[in-house]
Amino acid sequence: MARAAGTEDAPPAMGRRLITSDGSAHVVRRSDSSARILASMGLEITPNQPFQGLGVYWEDTAGVVGQCELPPSDMHASVPGLGVGRDADVCIWLVERGQLTLEQNNGIPAEFGAGSLLLCDLAHPLRGRWDRSRLAFIRLSRERLMQVLGRTPPARGRLAETIQHHGLAPFLGSQLDMLASHGATLAPADLDTVLAGIFQTAEVLLKSVFTPVPESGGAPGADRLQAVHRFIQRNLHRHDLSVDDIARGTNISRAQLYRLFSSQDKSVHATLREERLAKSLSYLKQPESSRLSIGAIAHASGFSDQAVFGKLFRQRFGMTPREARPAEAEED
Repeated sequence: MARAAGTEDAPPAMGRRLITSDGSAHVVRRSDSSARILASMGLEITPNQPFQGLGVYWEDTAGVVGQCELPPSDMHASVPGLGVGRDADVCIWLVERGQLTLEQNNGIPAEFGAGSLLLCDLAHPLRGRWDRSRLAFIRLSRERLMQVLGRTPPARGRLAETIQHHGLAPFLGSQLDMLASHGATLAPADLDTVLAGIFQTAEVLLKSVFTPVPESGGAPGADRLQAVHRFIQRNLHRHDLSVDDIARGTNISRAQLYRLFSSQDKSVHATLREERLAKSLSYLKQPESSRLSIGAIAHASGFSDQAVFGKLFRQRFGMTPREARPAEAEED
């Protein structure tokens, strides 16, 4: 078993062992392993509480694949002058558990929950916040990335964007999940095969991301996006409103719908949730809302579960739905 420098005496994690074929893979098992792995990407975390995490990564000439635990913490760039005169340095992140709130370059925070597959540009400083989470990541070597794309990755205009709407994204997510569950028990040859498959899937996915398929005719993207927002507004009361319903209601395909929101700060799911929360806040601010129960307002805003509504409302606005009501309405 090959280990990173300084970890020779570290005990095996959770009774597992990692076997590598050529001694090039690295296993990190220390209390600061998460911090060290993020530091390799030019990032630093400031945890809110003492934390002992587990991180593991595999490395070969194609790049690096790994996973690490993250405590509730703030994240920021650890390299001075990051982003000045540097080419794009992309990394694929899978939020396996928890949530990441990331500040985009326009200053607007974007939230990414469990299952989010992100394309991050590490050439620019990333700032954000993790709750207790687990992150999987793939970072192709610069040489490999140049071979795959045939050029330096072009600037995307966003520090991070969701790419789970691309065709191969679910397959890559499944491969990373399986690696996390069974990678530590694989024989050397089998581990090499699994890693090669992950790198190959990531390469094809990145190629599709950086070489988008031109959309066929129809209305300009901005007009279609407005039509989608209008449809969502008109149907917020529907508890069963789904992505398929939105696509059908605006006469576009599901893939086109995801592409429309790939350049936005929120995914279509997050936009629907945000619109519902904004609608509920609008109801609560009206003096006559005192005649309606919190459950009725949640129902009218498209939330079928009042407890879930209350939790999401507090996360979004920092107060309970009852606290959002005008004082005079509450007294009445």
